[in-house]
Amino acid sequence: MSGPDGIDERYGTLVGELRSGEATASPELRERVRAIAKREPERPGARFRSRLPRRTAFVFVPVCALAAVAVAVGVFTSGGSEKTALDGHERVSKVPSSPSPFKPATGSAQLPFTGRADTKRTPGALAPSGSRHQLYSVDLRLRVSDLSETTKRAIQLTRGWGGYVLSVDSGANQKSGDAYLTLRIPITKVQTALARLTSLGTIVANHVSIQDIQGQLNQRYGQMADLRAQIAKLRARLTDTSLTESQRAFIAAAIARRQATIVRLQDVQTAQKTRASFATVALELETKKAAVVVPSKPGRIGEALHNIGRVLVTEAEILLYVLLIGAPFVILAALLWMGRRSFRRRSDEELLAR
Repeated sequence: MSGPDGIDERYGTLVGELRSGEATASPELRERVRAIAKREPERPGARFRSRLPRRTAFVFVPVCALAAVAVAVGVFTSGGSEKTALDGHERVSKVPSSPSPFKPATGSAQLPFTGRADTKRTPGALAPSGSRHQLYSVDLRLRVSDLSETTKRAIQLTRGWGGYVLSVDSGANQKSGDAYLTLRIPITKVQTALARLTSLGTIVANHVSIQDIQGQLNQRYGQMADLRAQIAKLRARLTDTSLTESQRAFIAAAIARRQATIVRLQDVQTAQKTRASFATVALELETKKAAVVVPSKPGRIGEALHNIGRVLVTEAEILLYVLLIGAPFVILAALLWMGRRSFRRRSDEELLAR
């Protein structure tokens, strides 16, 4: 065992050699370097090919896993989608058709035609009463071939029966579409009018609304009769010679008020009678609408492929987001690794050059 003096002497010798630059490699190190130099140089792509299977596995395994998940989700959800589609068809089939825009008067009786719809027979509508005043209205929907010509014909017929057009909502010279007419036809001609109007097309919907107003007219007649009787009594009192001037003026004013009330009731009575003397026909014309083409429902395989494609697109979006977020970190790590490798290679070259 060497003492401290021996260690210091060898340390000093080593430091001196290093400082003088005369340090030489040992014979064992020289032999090892010569053996490495005599070996066959390694091909540039050998190391890469040796690592290729492992790197390929790292790439393809996640891709295969994502594809398997997409296929599984598509297959298992195709059945549920089919059920949902069927439920959607059932809901669509239960949606009611659009109701007619014409509404009957409040408090009126709605009486349908006895004739069947979608026929060209004259519907046997309930005839208006010949002895009572009634508000008579008819809602009629027809399907026609030429909208413009049928609209013009309905207006001409109404005027020919002594009636008039209350409102028209129709495009000018349109052969297809919808038209809405409100006609006022004399009550005595309404049966003839209905028979003629229904022959213009195919009946789609119809109903009759009747509101009896004879009771209101009778009540108003009674009020006017009472007022006339009161006026007669007041006039009889004016024959009394003992009345003062102020009393006569008071009685005359009472007579004038009752006469004004009678005039007002007569105006209301006349207007209501005039209204009842005309029937209101709400006529809706429409052309045949094109049939709605319902797209065919895909089969189970098509539904599964659709679901698989949807899942793959979602996974691709998620992968793209991950790559966009992680790309800076990957690039930084690659640069650090390349710098470290270059530094080690340069160190090895400097060591071998000695």
